Amino acid sequence: MKNNSYTVLPPGDRTRYYMSGLWTFLAMSKDTNGAFALIDCKVRKGLEPPGHTHLNEDEGYYLSEGEVEFTVADQVHLLKAGDYIHLPKNIPHQFKIKSDTARFLLHLSPAGLDEFFWLLSRPADTTELPPLPAGPPAAEIIEKIKALQKQYGIVGMDHSQMKTG
Repeated sequence: MKNNSYTVLPPGDRTRYYMSGLWTFLAMSKDTNGAFALIDCKVRKGLEPPGHTHLNEDEGYYLSEGEVEFTVADQVHLLKAGDYIHLPKNIPHQFKIKSDTARFLLHLSPAGLDEFFWLLSRPADTTELPPLPAGPPAAEIIEKIKALQKQYGIVGMDHSQMKTG
């Protein structure tokens, strides 16, 4: 007989700095038996990841603040607060933040990629965005990112374009 248990998550230490953004991991793989992950992301212009493709999961973005331009395959979509975009796996995409900052809910299905973000982030000590990085990431950080991307099924990224904090 299958156990149909449910999960209630109190606030905790799940807010972290990732890519000079402030990410709060609302539901992680371990909370949903791998069904999905949900992350509240506050990010700033100019530190977006280069174009890439996910082999394992769909992504959904619900934009609550700011403006973000998504390029999906060869189509461009400008999202504003209140807009949503669903990105199925195996479709090349990237996004550019058009406002100074943006905030969105990132839904991953199935979960797993949340672990990638967790491993590359660090605990936040405030609820404010962290300072901007002084320069591009160190070579050892790029190598760690490449190894984790291979492990988590992220392909097609030009690492020479990376700016992270």
